[in-house]
Amino acid sequence: MKVHVPTSVDEVLGLLGEGVLVAGCTGIYPHLGPTESIISLRKAGLGGVSVDGDRVTVGATTTLTELAREVPFLRESIASIASPTIRNMGTVGGNLFAPQPHGDLAVCLLALDAQIEKAGDQLVTSISFNVPERWFYTKAMRRKQNSASIVTVASDGERIALGGVAREPVRALAAEAKLAAGDIDGAAEAALEAADPFDDAYASAWYRRRVLPVHVRRALTNAV
Repeated sequence: MKVHVPTSVDEVLGLLGEGVLVAGCTGIYPHLGPTESIISLRKAGLGGVSVDGDRVTVGATTTLTELAREVPFLRESIASIASPTIRNMGTVGGNLFAPQPHGDLAVCLLALDAQIEKAGDQLVTSISFNVPERWFYTKAMRRKQNSASIVTVASDGERIALGGVAREPVRALAAEAKLAAGDIDGAAEAALEAADPFDDAYASAWYRRRVLPVHVRRALTNAV
């Protein structure tokens, strides 16, 4: 195994194909083979949060803890992810690639219509979004920490994104149309149209579908 530690984006791009890209490594290390090389992004200059008015730009290697500290409206959402130890290591960019039912930050970013900046075709460098006037979020899980999602709901009051109910985070477009008309109960039921749930150790597909409207309704009536 080789460990590459590039100090710039150009160096990273030059090393593509020489190993697995990693940052916080919280989801990658358990799956690495004993001879697989890695390209660590920790010193590539991709961290940090900048705010310009209502526009927030977040470097891909910014940790979840740092994002929660710098962007207040996301604190409760981020607090539902994993544990403090994992949040201190896990990165914003890495969370985009966490398979469902993990990746709750990716659900939030989908609800915020976040924009991703890339270098080349494989390297996410930053994510940007606008601070919403309202923010709605809820996550159903088995225990308080280190639990994957049964159902995650995030909304900026217009867009509704769901996690835990399909193989990737999804927008609930039919529910958004109901919400635009002021029909929260209708939005809760219409969210089922976006769901394609699965069975896992946390919940059955039947249960996820059964409780999804409950959690959409709960989220949309409790602004963070």
